[in-house]
Amino acid sequence: MEWCKLFGEVRGAHYWKKVISTPDEFFGSLLNEAKVTEAELDDYIKEMRTYRDKFVAHLDSEETMHIPKLDVAHKTASYLYDYLLANEDEGGYFADAPRKASTFYQKYLKEAKSVYDQ
Repeated sequence: MEWCKLFGEVRGAHYWKKVISTPDEFFGSLLNEAKVTEAELDDYIKEMRTYRDKFVAHLDSEETMHIPKLDVAHKTASYLYDYLLANEDEGGYFADAPRKASTFYQKYLKEAKSVYDQ
């Protein structure tokens, strides 16, 4: 649901373009990092929104859940995180945040695995 707020809600309060000072440059790099075209990202956003709307936020009458692969979501969210810290944090608002999304991810992956293994 949160990924959709960042990438799928163009008029939403948390849409990525609202916090990026050079959106065209960022977007080209985002596509490159995720290894997708703009059309492929648009299709992926639709797929993620459908999953969110039909199964996460509301359980509709659909009988089969189609969970999207999360590789594009992971790459785009990680890229946005890293970009924000490196380029858009002029006020030092994220001083205690890990400097890389991968560090943040690994920390909570380790925690999740330890809970799961109990």
